[in-house]
Amino acid sequence: MVLSPERILKCKRALLRLAKPLLTACFPLILGACSTGPSAGGQAEKGPYEIAAENPGPSLVSYQSPDDPLRFINEPIFSFNDKLYRYLLSPLASGYEAVVPAAVDNSISNFFYNLREPLYALNHLLQGNVAQSGNSLSRVLLNSTLGLLGLFDPASRLMDIKRHKTTFGDTLASYGIGHGTYLVLPFLGPSDIRDTGSLSFNYLLHPLNFIKDEDAARQLLLFDGLHSQAPVLSHYPQIMADIENPYEFIRNLYMQNLRRDGQDRRKEIFKTEQQKQTATHAPVE
Repeated sequence: MVLSPERILKCKRALLRLAKPLLTACFPLILGACSTGPSAGGQAEKGPYEIAAENPGPSLVSYQSPDDPLRFINEPIFSFNDKLYRYLLSPLASGYEAVVPAAVDNSISNFFYNLREPLYALNHLLQGNVAQSGNSLSRVLLNSTLGLLGLFDPASRLMDIKRHKTTFGDTLASYGIGHGTYLVLPFLGPSDIRDTGSLSFNYLLHPLNFIKDEDAARQLLLFDGLHSQAPVLSHYPQIMADIENPYEFIRNLYMQNLRRDGQDRRKEIFKTEQQKQTATHAPVE
């Protein structure tokens, strides 16, 4: 039997009507299958946080290992740090949080942030962000006077001048300098070549280094470092509990954060002027 063109067209339309509900039902499954494949088109690959959410347990070590040519040095240092954190610094941090009221702790944080604000201003300037550099300098002036040497933050509360933290590592990254080899530093923990340079820069130019009493400056710098890490150190044993390979767990999380920061930085760099203006003037809900 020979079908006329009109008959063939009607058959095609009928088949499409039958297939449409089936395609609609299967589309999420097809999309999910595609998303589990290798990363393509510049999309971010799955990191250990996502893997952990999908597969509870110590599966983070199954994350594709980054280059770690200095592991033979890093791992012994990590083992030393791990014991130091578990048996000394974690109990100290927990005791500090139990004794010091939240309001006092917040004022201590404000004090040390205010000391670091000139470094933020310098790094913003080196990154070519003059406006943010000016904001940081304004914050220093307001918080050092109205805020009683930085114990309070009137710049944020009264003037709506928000804190924008940045480091020399961000400055180097803004000039296209990569993070380099993964490192584990004694006492300080996971790092990399670029971050180690940033730590040196921030230490040498920290305002506390310019006071006459060197012993007091060192003690304040040490307390600043411990205080800033207290929230993490106090929970360190719980965080590391039941982890199959603690060294790889910490390394993979650190490297994932580097990749995410790098992706965010690239997106910001390649934003058009119109996108930046839209983001700046977006309505606040």
